[in-house]
Amino acid sequence: MNSLEISYIGAACGKNKYEPRDKILLLLLCREYKDIYKNIFFENGTFVLIKQDEKTYDKELKKIYSEYKKDISNPDEFNKVKEEIKDKLKSENKDLSDKDLKHAADFLDNSLKKDCGTNNEQKIIKKMKYQKGNNRMYYYSENNWTIKGFHDATDNDVVIEIKTRMRQNNVRKNEYDLYQLFGYMLSMGKTKGKIVQKFNKSIYDSDTESDKEYGVVDISIPKWKEKFETFKEELNEFFEEIKEYKNKTFDTESVIRNEEKPIACFDIDGLPHNVNPKFEKIVNTLI
Repeated sequence: MNSLEISYIGAACGKNKYEPRDKILLLLLCREYKDIYKNIFFENGTFVLIKQDEKTYDKELKKIYSEYKKDISNPDEFNKVKEEIKDKLKSENKDLSDKDLKHAADFLDNSLKKDCGTNNEQKIIKKMKYQKGNNRMYYYSENNWTIKGFHDATDNDVVIEIKTRMRQNNVRKNEYDLYQLFGYMLSMGKTKGKIVQKFNKSIYDSDTESDKEYGVVDISIPKWKEKFETFKEELNEFFEEIKEYKNKTFDTESVIRNEEKPIACFDIDGLPHNVNPKFEKIVNTLI
């Protein structure tokens, strides 16, 4: 339970308005108390069983999407690709319901963004002549907790974190990105890091701070050292809060609202289908 992926640090420290802190708490509690939370989810309708005559289309959808995923790199093409895939799915499965199409749309929205980021990351590394990362897992442990993760790249001694932006106005300084960068710097024992952003054909890679970029983050400089120390304090606070749930149950409905249920339906073999991408990590933890 006291192990956290570096990509979740911003949310764990309450810096990501798109990913609530409680959701990361719940994820770690599900890992530690798997049977307890799996039972809770079935009892409150978060998980349901597939009805005997019910069919799902996860496999068919993922098979069609696999033909596209390696070529996804331009957010402007998302809608076109999504409609093509949905049309193929409908043509091959005449009994698709509106509910099935909603699950397909949610899956595609999530997958297109994720794979666009992955594909662009490789292009940026090659273009900027960075040293490619993701070759080993880095760890850092303190006070009975551990953070871990694969970094994107390095530029000599500078840790590089790459972000693909879906819109021009998303090219900006996000504190949750900074906390993620701090996590990689801590686990790798580095003092310098930089967040590189890409939108369409533009790469934002300045060493100097501006209104849209942090520039080179150097924790030997007082300004960044102070922020880095605050980051570590908040990370410790997160892991301290988890300890409170050793003898009590977390309110799962504070994370998963009634209107979002069920977040997955399970077949007779215990495999999940129609998983809500928003809660995919939690579902996979409880399989």
